[in-house]
Amino acid sequence: MVNKVNEAYKHNIVGIIIGPLLKVIEAIFDLMIPLFMKAIIDLCQYSEPINIPNAISSRFASFIRIFNYPISPTNDALVGGAIILAMGIFGYAITMVAQFMAAKSATDVTKEVRDSLFNKILHLSKKDKEKIGEAKLLTIINSDTNQLQQAVLLFVRLIVRVPVILIGSLIFSYILDYRVGIAFTVIVPLIIIINAYILNKTSKKYILIQEKLDDINKNTLEVSKGSRVVRSSNSTSKEIDTFKSKTTNYQNETMKVNKINAFINPLTFALTSLVLVVIILLLQKDLFSSLGGSIASTIIAEMAFLAQIFFVTVQLTSATNDIVKGHVSKKRIDEVLNISTNEKLSSSKEIDTEAILSFKDVCFSFNNNDEYFFKDLSFEVKKNSSFGIIGGTGSGKSTLVNLIERFYEINKGNIYLEGNDISSISKNDLRKDISLVNQKASLFKGSIKDNLLMGNPNASVEEMWEVLNKAEAFEFVNKYEDKLEHQILEGGTNLSGGQKQRLCIARSLLKESKILILDDSTSALDLLTESKIRSALNKLEVTKIIISQRVASIRNCNQIMVLDNGVIVGLGTHNELMKKCDIYKEIYNSQIEEENE
Repeated sequence: MVNKVNEAYKHNIVGIIIGPLLKVIEAIFDLMIPLFMKAIIDLCQYSEPINIPNAISSRFASFIRIFNYPISPTNDALVGGAIILAMGIFGYAITMVAQFMAAKSATDVTKEVRDSLFNKILHLSKKDKEKIGEAKLLTIINSDTNQLQQAVLLFVRLIVRVPVILIGSLIFSYILDYRVGIAFTVIVPLIIIINAYILNKTSKKYILIQEKLDDINKNTLEVSKGSRVVRSSNSTSKEIDTFKSKTTNYQNETMKVNKINAFINPLTFALTSLVLVVIILLLQKDLFSSLGGSIASTIIAEMAFLAQIFFVTVQLTSATNDIVKGHVSKKRIDEVLNISTNEKLSSSKEIDTEAILSFKDVCFSFNNNDEYFFKDLSFEVKKNSSFGIIGGTGSGKSTLVNLIERFYEINKGNIYLEGNDISSISKNDLRKDISLVNQKASLFKGSIKDNLLMGNPNASVEEMWEVLNKAEAFEFVNKYEDKLEHQILEGGTNLSGGQKQRLCIARSLLKESKILILDDSTSALDLLTESKIRSALNKLEVTKIIISQRVASIRNCNQIMVLDNGVIVGLGTHNELMKKCDIYKEIYNSQIEEENE
């Protein structure tokens, strides 16, 4: 796993280096082909290499003649053509290896980054996830990693080859005819400066474009999860219009960038065409001089170099565009990877207590400031007891669970598990001792068996049926023809709310932890089924923390805590609270009235 994209580059440095080096060899072959073409033409004109006025052409002609064949213009052309063909075949082989190295490096880097992102997302705190947003995380792990892959691929393939072709073409153009070299020297930097200006202008917009994509993904997720609410509230047309508005904004921003980038290729073509005219104007007078034959071959070679310059400049434009996008994506990826998830374990603090869980003067703020939601919160939960928590919406019940599981970190105070400060316990070890059934039942695509085994991968079939029975899920699972192998759709959409909650309770029981936390996890069950589950749980030697909106769910607990806006306003048994806690009594009376109605 990596903490930044650069580390993934280092792990794949061999391919990232070898690929460009092979591309250098390919580029050299490409540069030599116009020179061999000129040498073949010059041999037809001057017969002997020594007679050719241009020194470099004379050397290439001499190389063609070293094969000791019967001298004739046709044989010169055949041998020279064979050399060019051999270079082409060898260059093709090198190109294939280089392309493979580029593709492998790009996919290996992206795989490592994507795996690291997924691992990071699993270990992000609840606060960090809420800060970034689910939609942005999905965009980064999908869209941004793909942009990064394309950038690495083009970087390996073109980052060295393009400069070699450009510089080589400039050098050889000077050697063949200094006048053309001067024209090339003017035009190539001009093309690069124009491209750099345009890309600099557009690169700033790529972050905005990716943010627009985040917004689209966010809207899609919200509507997808709440599709029933949208349909039932007759808001389909409104949501469609909202989505169209977001996609139109994304389209408009993308089109702005594409319009600017659209200037690059036509402008490059126009400038190279202008140079072609300059070449002809500069050299056309010499065609009818004593050097006419050599000038004709020079024009052909210079045009070939000009074509190469145009081709690689277009490649560079496209590649730089994607590399800039990849750089923007790299920044977004590093934003997530750089979030510290390393546990800073404090020195061990122990207290002598019979309680399995203790809160001592705990202060917690959602924004890490002095505006505490919980302030000096203190209470204890006895081992193997049942501890109920009740309170209105927003009273802090679920936040309390997040602190116990260290999904949120406290600002001040201490939380103890069996006398040990949980800040000195690793999160993995802490969560092994706690089974949590969330308010929202979470099941994954796969079989019922697969979902149960998430609680305990080593559990036997008998143990699975046993916990299903305790969670009142035995009956409906047993009705399926394929029993435990029955497939659950994504999110458990083929199950009722009550069935999902019972399977989640069964999964938590299979874990056999020291503490079982039920966070309003029976809200979809009828009172009779919930009562049967409570009876089964009461027989277990496990500490139970039961969070509920219903008094009936927690009234028989050994101790009940009443929360109101982050403050403990009542702590005791049901009978004690009915006498001394007005809020508890009010909740109880309102629910009794509802049942009577």
